[in-house]
Amino acid sequence: MDLNARKERFLLAYIAAVAARAGFDLVEPRVDVDSIDGVLLSHAGRRPRIEFQAKATARDLVGDEVVTFPLPVKNYDELRADVIVPRLLILVVLPEREEDWLTHTEDALILRHCGYWHSLAGAPERENTTTVTIHLPREQRFDPAALQALMRRVGQGPIDET
Repeated sequence: MDLNARKERFLLAYIAAVAARAGFDLVEPRVDVDSIDGVLLSHAGRRPRIEFQAKATARDLVGDEVVTFPLPVKNYDELRADVIVPRLLILVVLPEREEDWLTHTEDALILRHCGYWHSLAGAPERENTTTVTIHLPREQRFDPAALQALMRRVGQGPIDET
């Protein structure tokens, strides 16, 4: 398996671990269509769901307040589309060295570094032809508490950037 495939599997494992801890399911479609790598599902209340595009990077893109990421225009346009089920970009920042992605002992399983989420709902059309630079606020960590809060918000209406 090449490095990009390993990154993809690792970031989906990260997202699945966060979802499991938050009490939600992760469903992966057989084919990535419309920039959707997975769907996060709740089995409580109104059964909210969130679709997501997952990206991973090992580049040092973490600033003091934001994580900067060059998102392909295709993904940008599909994530900003006016849709019924909210969509998120989930970016998992990995250590540069693959050996540092995961530490496993009898006492702990540690996945490094961190994931961030961002909604592009209502984002403007861009004239770029290859990538759009996205600034993911570092306060928008993709962790169990954030996912639970996002699911609560889904039942109340669209998720905006903040």
